[in-house]
Amino acid sequence: MSKPVCVTFKCFHECFACIRMKVSVALLCCFLLTDGQTEVQDFVANGKNNQPNIWTEVRDIRDMVVELKVKLDMAMKDNAICKNCLKYFPSTEQPKVAFSADLGMRGDLGPQSTEITLTFNNIFTNIGNNYNPATGLFTAPVKGVYYFRFTACGTQIQQSLGASLHKNGQKIVSVGQWRDHNQHRYASNGAVLQLEVGDVVCVKLLPGYTIYDSPDNLSTFSGFLIYPLK
Repeated sequence: MSKPVCVTFKCFHECFACIRMKVSVALLCCFLLTDGQTEVQDFVANGKNNQPNIWTEVRDIRDMVVELKVKLDMAMKDNAICKNCLKYFPSTEQPKVAFSADLGMRGDLGPQSTEITLTFNNIFTNIGNNYNPATGLFTAPVKGVYYFRFTACGTQIQQSLGASLHKNGQKIVSVGQWRDHNQHRYASNGAVLQLEVGDVVCVKLLPGYTIYDSPDNLSTFSGFLIYPLK
């Protein structure tokens, strides 16, 4: 047996609406004609049957109702098949990926003897939940082109300020300022990266450098998907 041909949802809904309207009209006609059956029979018995045979028309409407019911059942089965077939086709909707977070601490961090991954755990936005505030890692959910930006604040006059953006453990860009500076200095950088599914991006504190944050949310890390790639 050949499989039913799937139809588009638009065509199905238009067909379904048309069939439903015809069925409603036909049923209404049957109801009205049946309700007036006695009067029509009396009219025919009196010999005044010079009008078309109304019962022939009723039978035709009945046959049409039966035919429409069969078509309606077939259309509903085709619709169920179409819904089942959708799982075999990739979604055309663009994935939604975006996050932005603040370092969340109060005071200074560093200097450290080795690089450490910064955990920006004060979340502003995390659409898709692809950024993990507990680890500071963003994991790419789809292959695509992404944009990332980070800002670092420093306040220790005798200590340097610095941080770097990493992809899969490789340093991409960095920011930093050497000692002897005024209070509340800032450094910011960003990059557009092509990522594969599962690639990891994070911000790390450079060895020997410091970073500062306060309730004003001075040190941040953000990123979002520009567009996916096949």
